[in-house]
Amino acid sequence: MNRYQAMVTRSADQAIHSQIETLQRGELAPGEVLVQAHYAGVNYKDCLSLHGAARIITQFPRVAGIEVVGEVLESRSEQFRPGDMVLSHGFGRGMDVDGGFAELVQAPAEHLQALPAGLSAEQVAILGVPGFTAAMALERFEELGLQPDSGLVAISGAGGAVGRLAIHMLHRAGYRTAALTRNLANETALRALGASQVIDISQVVDSKRPIEKPQFAAGIDNVGGAVLSWMLRSLADGGLLASVGNASGNSFDGSVLPFIMRRAQMFGIVANAPWPQRRRLWDKLAGDWKPDFAALQSDVHFIGLDDLLGHAARQLEGATSGRTVVRFGAAAA
Repeated sequence: MNRYQAMVTRSADQAIHSQIETLQRGELAPGEVLVQAHYAGVNYKDCLSLHGAARIITQFPRVAGIEVVGEVLESRSEQFRPGDMVLSHGFGRGMDVDGGFAELVQAPAEHLQALPAGLSAEQVAILGVPGFTAAMALERFEELGLQPDSGLVAISGAGGAVGRLAIHMLHRAGYRTAALTRNLANETALRALGASQVIDISQVVDSKRPIEKPQFAAGIDNVGGAVLSWMLRSLADGGLLASVGNASGNSFDGSVLPFIMRRAQMFGIVANAPWPQRRRLWDKLAGDWKPDFAALQSDVHFIGLDDLLGHAARQLEGATSGRTVVRFGAAAA
């Protein structure tokens, strides 16, 4: 393949513009391994990049897409051979270096990981950064002593990929979860994924109480802002809160009361994990924490590269749900 298609994001006249372009192989980023993309998950951060809604990309032009799953075509590294299936996320992919929204991706060998035994390429793509993020939160919870009988775990942004995968994965691990959503039309789907409760967050988030009734042993917050504040105030004694996203804003109001009255702990999750944790968690996702992919089927949407911009605009508007993955022609070959 000397020519390939990619979704290229450029900056001109203080405006960001993305479009599909045909590129030459000589325009690929440096790296020892050439990968033919099969799948690239679409994350909220990617949608921001494509439409210039936030300063995610550090240098233009850039191919966005913070993750990719594909097949090695060529390798100058002893670690990989042609035909190997690999995944990549983090390491600045789609921001500092070209990302997954292209038919070809070239990368340093240290940015790639062989697919874990027990998961297909499509399953790895379905999990992607959202599933890995949920796994990071669950592992941290358990390191801090959380157990299935500790109590209810709240998960905000329940319509999105991280939220839905977290609900399902924690349910499979034996935890009871409360899905926080503004769209109760999703209740049936959320309960089918394993949610024990569905809470209309719009009915409680505007509370002005300095501290709320203790409800949750832990929480995973995908949205930030007022929702994160309410979740923090609603933790039970010794409660744990993982902040993983900022769809509703970067800032939040709060006080010291949850910390000094209920010993709350809050921490951040960044999917660009060190290699020992990457390997450990992907092995868990292929083993003890492997989802029921049949149960996830209705929440997974495959699109082509030509559908990406329209989908990204809808996702930014909150008009999508579940997990969306770009599927390249190579995946069907």
